[in-house]
Amino acid sequence: MPKRNLAWVLIVVAVALILWQLPQQIAGRDSVLRAFGPLVDARAQIHRRYVTDINDDKLSRAAIDEGIRAMLRQLNDPYAVYLNAEEFRRFHDRTHGKYAGIGVEVWTTEYGLEVLSRETGSPADIEGILPEDLITHIDGEPIAKLSAFEAVNNRLNGAAGTTVSIRVIRGNSASAPGAILEFKLTRAEIEIDPVRGWGRDATGGWRYLLDPGNGVGYIRLVKFTDQAPQRMTDEIERMLHQGMKALILDLRENGGGLLDTAWGVADRFLDSGIIVTTKGRRSAEQQWYANMEGTLPNFPMVILVNGATASASEIVAGSLQDHKRAVVFGERTFGKGSVQELIPLASNGGAIKLTTRYYYLPSGVCIHRQPGMTADDAWGVRPTHLVKLNPAERSEWMRAWRDVAREPTNGDADVVTSSELLAMDKQLRESTQYLIEQLEKSPVSAETRTTMAP
Repeated sequence: MPKRNLAWVLIVVAVALILWQLPQQIAGRDSVLRAFGPLVDARAQIHRRYVTDINDDKLSRAAIDEGIRAMLRQLNDPYAVYLNAEEFRRFHDRTHGKYAGIGVEVWTTEYGLEVLSRETGSPADIEGILPEDLITHIDGEPIAKLSAFEAVNNRLNGAAGTTVSIRVIRGNSASAPGAILEFKLTRAEIEIDPVRGWGRDATGGWRYLLDPGNGVGYIRLVKFTDQAPQRMTDEIERMLHQGMKALILDLRENGGGLLDTAWGVADRFLDSGIIVTTKGRRSAEQQWYANMEGTLPNFPMVILVNGATASASEIVAGSLQDHKRAVVFGERTFGKGSVQELIPLASNGGAIKLTTRYYYLPSGVCIHRQPGMTADDAWGVRPTHLVKLNPAERSEWMRAWRDVAREPTNGDADVVTSSELLAMDKQLRESTQYLIEQLEKSPVSAETRTTMAP
């Protein structure tokens, strides 16, 4: 049998394997082969009649990729997706805190991608890309023709060892045009630090004590990678020795990550009780409990959330709120409380991600906002203190945090001062004031601050 004919037989077999677990009357082997017979017939007609020669490998990949994606679309579930072999590899790397790229954090502007910071030792750092550089072209194509997702995930990022060319404008201003520079960079493995502070020091590192005088510390988790619990704990312990009395944990714009990591973060603040439960139609109920070992001291605590706080972030915020370990400030969370299992496909190196369970908080509330639910229904995490931002306040907050993320240039350690940040971030300002008031009512002893739980 010719190799290309064999490839198409494998396509049909792969589809049959995907459907093998469905009810027998739908997914019987013969009916699957009959159902996907038109796919093979279409391929034959293309080869027989199309005006030019056809690359059969490309047809095979397209048939598999688009066929699986079409089936998953019928589930009407935005979280059920297909990942081809390359996408599957990138997904695995990112959930474990790594990816391959040039190592820049960027901010979308109307003119291009503004560089906010670079990972130390990354290709961008080594080749001399600087904060405030404006990336206008990637491999000769203007940024204006690409979405931000496409530009970052599919153009700047890519396989380690491959190259990418970028054009940047440096020093551009209203009064003078900037210099146009060309860079050719070789992508490398980049490790993501999931923990941020409220501002930068002169070396580009993070500052975590937001209000040293009152002892208010600050931690921002940007993603729940497997390094997040220990990295967070290290910074909190360091602040405790510097006089921290209360903590703000910022989970705004955090879209989640690993379930085990969410449990690990919440467990650092709880010494007992259920953190989260998962249930599903075909999955046994599972519960994750807090342990006493490694629990941090019981200092006053606020968690900041907004409408983009989702998944693992909602587990942490909701469980600590239910256990009265923390109060939650901000806006209602997104309501993404479903568990997706990543199921590898042996036939092509890819995987399908299917929703199999929902998250339930200790109170019994299902985090997931299911189709047809309204604002009055129980889903997500409702803040203890609702602090909504109007459009102007939201723009001011985003502008402040863009400046916070930028590395200092010319040794300037005060890109944004804490007082300027508090003035521009209403939610952070009100949560800081709340903690100060709580400390005035019930001062935290030095022993409580520095002694770890047994």
